[in-house]
Amino acid sequence: MAASKPNILMFMMDTQGTRNMACYGYHRPTTPRIDEIAAEGVLFENHFVTAPWTLPVHASLHTGRYESGHGAGAQHEGLEPGLIGLGDVLTANGYKCVAFCNNDWAASTDQWNPAIGFEVIRYGALDPVPPFVPSDKPEEKDKGSLKAVGVVSDWIARHDEQGPWCVYVNCTEPHDPYLPPMPWREQFMLPGMDYEDAVARKGNQVDSTMGAKMLTAHEWAMQRALYDGSTACLDHRIGLLYDELKRTGVLDRTLFIVFGDHGDDIGEHADVGYSYHSQNGVWDTVCHTPLICRLPGVFEGGRRIEHLVQIIDIFPGLLDLLEIEAPEARQSIQGLSLMGALEEPIREFALIEAQTPKHVLRRIWSTHPEHDPRWVYKAYKAARTLEHKYIWTSTGEDLLFDIVKDPDEQWNIIGERPELARELRQKIEELLMRCEQRTFPDMYRPGRRNLDPQAIRRLAAWGLYQPGVVRPWEGDEQPR
Repeated sequence: MAASKPNILMFMMDTQGTRNMACYGYHRPTTPRIDEIAAEGVLFENHFVTAPWTLPVHASLHTGRYESGHGAGAQHEGLEPGLIGLGDVLTANGYKCVAFCNNDWAASTDQWNPAIGFEVIRYGALDPVPPFVPSDKPEEKDKGSLKAVGVVSDWIARHDEQGPWCVYVNCTEPHDPYLPPMPWREQFMLPGMDYEDAVARKGNQVDSTMGAKMLTAHEWAMQRALYDGSTACLDHRIGLLYDELKRTGVLDRTLFIVFGDHGDDIGEHADVGYSYHSQNGVWDTVCHTPLICRLPGVFEGGRRIEHLVQIIDIFPGLLDLLEIEAPEARQSIQGLSLMGALEEPIREFALIEAQTPKHVLRRIWSTHPEHDPRWVYKAYKAARTLEHKYIWTSTGEDLLFDIVKDPDEQWNIIGERPELARELRQKIEELLMRCEQRTFPDMYRPGRRNLDPQAIRRLAAWGLYQPGVVRPWEGDEQPR
C-alpha cells in the first residue's frame, strides 16, 4: 500500500448519529447515496465517538486521544499545542492536508485549531465554484454544503496530480437548528405538519437544555422530520462529490470516509431534561455515529463490521494502512488500529467522557439570569460494550443499561446488576490510569461571540468557571 499511497477524503457529517440513517436500519430512506457507498465499502456498525460534542471529538480524531488525553472540551475550549496530529504525520510523509470547514469547533485558523497540521479553508467566504452553484431561491438555500462540495471538487481537480492529498470537509446540515432546503424540507413531514411552524416550535438550545421549553410528542415528531430532511440533503451532497470523483477517475484511488462527530438527542430522553442538546449526557443517540470507509482492495465488498471501534482508532489505522512508522506519534496515540477491527475485536469497550460545557452555563445565565444552572453541571464517563453501557456521573447517579434488551437506554438496571457496574467502573479507572492526561484551567475560546462578562463573573464566583485569579466585579450593575 505504501508504494502507491491513496488519497484520503474524510467527509464529516456534523451532528449525524446512526439512528436516522437507512444503512444503519432506519425505516425512512434518508441516505440512499451513503447506502451505495456502504454497499461498495465497509460499514462499522458500532463506531463510537469519545465525547458528545464537536470540539473534543475533533481533537480526538486528529490526536488519536481520549478527551482527557488531549484536554480540549468542556472546560478548556481549545486544543493546546504539544501533541502530534494526523496532519503533521501525513504532511511529513508527502501528503497535502487541507480542511474545508465552517465550524470553528471542528477546524479553525487560530492557534486553538484541533485539525493539527491541516491548512484550514473556510468555504463560506469563497465565491461559488462550478459545477455546484448554490441556488438563489430562499426555499432551496442550505447551510453551505452545496458550495462545499463544489469548492472541494475544484480543489481536488487542481491539485490531484501534485501527489497524494488528505482532504477533510465538515458540513453542518444535520446540526441544530434543522433547516433542510427543498425538496427534503417536505419529504419526511407527516400530514398536517408545516415547516415554518415546526421551526418556530423548536425554541432554542438554552431554553430546551434548562427545561424552560418542553416539547410535546407531536413537536418532537416535527423536529425528527426536519432532522431526517437535513440528513437526506447532506446525503445528496455527498453523492454529488462521490459522482464527481468517479467521473474524474479519482474515486478508486481515494480512501473515502463518511462519519459523524456526534448525534442529537431529539426527545428520546426529554423526561430527564435532555432536550435538544447533544452536550449533556453520553447517550447512544449522541455518541453512536456512522463510520463508512471505501477503498478498493482494502475497504470493499459491502462488509459490515460488528466489532467496537472509536474515532481515535482512525489515526493509528491510517498509519497502518499507509505503512507509516511514525514512532513518536504512535507513542502519543491512545487509540487502537481500525485496521485490526476488520478481522477481530480490538477493544472490550468504548470509553466516552463528557462534562457540561462552560458555554452552556454561560448561555443560561446570560439569557435567564434567575435560573440555577447547577443541575446540568455534571461530568460523565461511560463504558459501552456490545451488550451494556455503564455511566459514571460526578453526582453519584450512576446508570447501567442492557443495550440488547433496551437499546433506547430507558431502564436503569444498576440496582439489579451492581456487580457488573462495579466491574465496568473498575475497567474505566484502569484505562484512565494507564493514559497520559492533560488538564488545563477553564478557558472560553477567545473571539467567541456573546461572552457576557457578568454571567462569566457569576460563574467564577460560584466556582463553576475557574480561569485562575478573578478581580472583583466592577460592572455598572451588581451581579444579579
